[in-house]
Amino acid sequence: MFLKKLIGVGLFCLLVTINANAEKIQVLGAASLKYVLEEIKVDFLKNRPQDEIEISYISSGKAYAQIKNGSPISLFVSADVSYPAKLFEEKLAPQKEIIYAKGKLVLWSNNKDFKLAKFEDILNPKIQHIAIPNPKVAPYGRASMEALEKTKMLSKVEAKFVTGESIAQATTYVESQNAQVGFSALSMLGEGGINTPTMSYVIIDETLYSPIEQALIIPNYGKDSKLARDFKDYILSAKKTFLKFGYSTQ
Repeated sequence: MFLKKLIGVGLFCLLVTINANAEKIQVLGAASLKYVLEEIKVDFLKNRPQDEIEISYISSGKAYAQIKNGSPISLFVSADVSYPAKLFEEKLAPQKEIIYAKGKLVLWSNNKDFKLAKFEDILNPKIQHIAIPNPKVAPYGRASMEALEKTKMLSKVEAKFVTGESIAQATTYVESQNAQVGFSALSMLGEGGINTPTMSYVIIDETLYSPIEQALIIPNYGKDSKLARDFKDYILSAKKTFLKFGYSTQ
């Protein structure tokens, strides 16, 4: 009887200790990370059932603005370097940003009548709507504009733009066929992402736009969070997962 009570007390103390060490954090992730970061989160939490990570996916520019305005964010995983760097420069993060991967820009279609074989297919006169992430807040939108300017196609297609406030919204326009073609990240398509029988895409030549180096940072709010630090380290180590989703890690 005494032994049963002792075991019961021991289990109770163990549960109290686990619960005392449990953490819940809020993370902001770039919209292009929706599929890869969810897979990484699931893998990370397999051995940490007591912890909780809530990730909201928005444009990197809007994520930066939320953190600057005081949102309780413990980790920011951006689609570029500039926004995390700004947080450090403005003393809104205790340590510098760290690059975790490099993204790839694609032009894609989900319409069987607009099968893409090359970037120049965007000039097809039958195309009426071209989805693009907002270049003011979305790194992939800026890259799209650079590629179009460099190939001297921007003036020929700009009037057809349908702008999404994030890469997720721009991608949805194409997925729902409200736009015949659009710009997105390779990580949003294929394995683990959108993959339909009518889908086609071309990877844009990386020499046509500035490298989409993607960085993460722990804002001041998360500086004392062990869970934020551990999750950050796990993301940095998940190179195989990033490669699987079409990123470069070098």
